[in-house]
Parts: sequence; C-alpha cells; structure tokens
Amino acid sequence: MFSQTANEEISSLAFNSAPASWYYVGNVAELLRGPQRFELPGGHQFVAFREVDRPSAVLGGRCSHMAADLSKGCVKDGRIVCPLHGWEYGADGRCASIPALSEIPPFAKQAAFPVEERGGHVFFFNRPEARFPFPFFDGMNDTQLLAAPPFEFTVDAPWYLVSGNGFDVQHFRCAHDRTLLGTPVVDSPHPFAWRMRARFRVTGDSLRDRMTRRFSGPEMEMTVENWCGNLVLVTAKFQRTCSYGLVSFVPLDKERTKVRNIVWVPRSRNAVAQCLVDPLNSLIRRYFIREFVRSDVDRSDGLRFHPKRMTSADKELADYLGWLQNVHR
Repeated sequence: MFSQTANEEISSLAFNSAPASWYYVGNVAELLRGPQRFELPGGHQFVAFREVDRPSAVLGGRCSHMAADLSKGCVKDGRIVCPLHGWEYGADGRCASIPALSEIPPFAKQAAFPVEERGGHVFFFNRPEARFPFPFFDGMNDTQLLAAPPFEFTVDAPWYLVSGNGFDVQHFRCAHDRTLLGTPVVDSPHPFAWRMRARFRVTGDSLRDRMTRRFSGPEMEMTVENWCGNLVLVTAKFQRTCSYGLVSFVPLDKERTKVRNIVWVPRSRNAVAQCLVDPLNSLIRRYFIREFVRSDVDRSDGLRFHPKRMTSADKELADYLGWLQNVHR
C-alpha cells in the first residue's frame, strides 16, 4: 500500500525550473535555413546552427560583447556571426574574428554545449558537459528507424507532472480505453532514468481503437523510460507492429510546458518499401499517436500536484516523483 511516509517524502517538491538534460532543438533542415533560438526559464537562451558540410552546434544565445541575439545573425564558414558587430564564434564557442579589432579580447567567447543528431533531428544538453550520454531506444539505432515530422502541444501544467503522465497507469483506462493487465514493472536502468513496463488491452470502441485491434493487435506492452523528467522514450509493442515515441518536455514557466513529439517506425528491408511504404506508415502512426497524446493534453490542462492527496492507486506516479526529486537535489 502507498503510505503517508511516501507522501511526506515528496511533500516538498522543489524542482529546478529547467532540468539538466537533453532537449530537442529541431530538425537539420530547420537549422540549415538559419540559426535557431531556444529558451529555457530563468533567462537561459541558446542558439543552434549548422552548415551542410559541418555538424550542428549550440552556443549561448547572447553575444559576449553586448548581448546581441545571435539567432538573428548568420552562419559563415562554420561560425555564427553576430548581427550587430560581426563577431564570429566557432562551434567551440571561441571568437575567431572581430572586424573592428586585430586582437581578440579574453572575454570574447560563448558557452558551448554537447550536441547529438539522431535521424535528422538535433538535441543538446543544457550544461557545458553532459551528465549522461544521449539515450535512444533499447537495441535500436537511428538507421533502423524512420522519424515522422514532429508535432507539439502546450500544456498548462508543470513539466514534472506532464512528463510523469506515463507513470499514471490509472488514467489509461479513463483517457484512452486501455485496461491494465497485471502489475507494472518499475526499475531504474540508469541513475538518471526511471522506467516502467506494463501490458494493456485495447478496450475502446472508437474507430481508431477498432483499427488498432484489427491491424496491430488487441494487446500491447508499453515501456516508458524517463530521463531526468524532460526526455521520455516510449516503446509500444503490439502483436503485429511496434511504434517508438521520443518526447521532449520544455518548461516554459513554472506552470506551462511545451511537449514536442517525434514518432519513429522501423524501416523496411526492401529499398522500394523504404521509399514508398515507410513514409506513409510513419504518417499513419504519427496521426494515431498524435490523437492519443492530444487526449492527454486536453485532460491535463490545469493539472497541479497536491502530495497529501496522493493515494495507493497513484503509487507508480508517486514513486516516479520521489525519484525525480532525488535526481534534482
């Protein structure tokens, strides 16, 4: 049974406004069109940029000279160019050129952040050194999967509650017509990760649910792997199909969160199917998962955490919140 002691352990939740973790910036095509601005609460601004023949880079978003917005500049020879005075910064954050000076002052440098690319999508860690390697789906790499175009929602709820949605096993019956089968298995595969595996039966009577049972199967095994509360990997295995979802939770302020989703599907072995079938398959899965997530978004607006109102039925969610609090102490 869920005890009052467990409630007390999470009664003083004091999470950072933006956890130290990996964040989704955007896809490579967006960065090739020009520098992209990324913000986190607390006045933290970043700039991501890329050229065709060079890897992506993320730096502090305000120029070390007079704090001009670097995302309004341009990229030249692998460097981001300040739009106000033309100071040029490389991917390592060092200033390589100042048009008006022959010598570069010691302060002319930007913070540089770890960057990873997966399947044409760019992620960065919001600290100069990553606390853990960029996670991906167990046993898979991005060459085996095709990513559908991302979609996003904004939710009126704190990031730690929105990201804990996958551990709120009781809501699946009410919000998604999914019946829990057996007892969920919860563990921590890494000091910065919390994971739950559970089986569900698709019991709804909507057109999407009937199609799911017909083409995918009546039951599914879902694995939710949460990294630091803001990056979640979801694997849904049906009898005949398997879908993968990567979700990046971006705090906008203390009570609002942007939820950015990328749906991945396994690539076919046949070259023709890779060109014709896989893109269509990814769009169909994207539609189903987007509508699935939309249901949670609609119901989660205004969600707030009240530790003394947690019950034994909330054990998985409470355990997740307790773990997350320890991670961010």
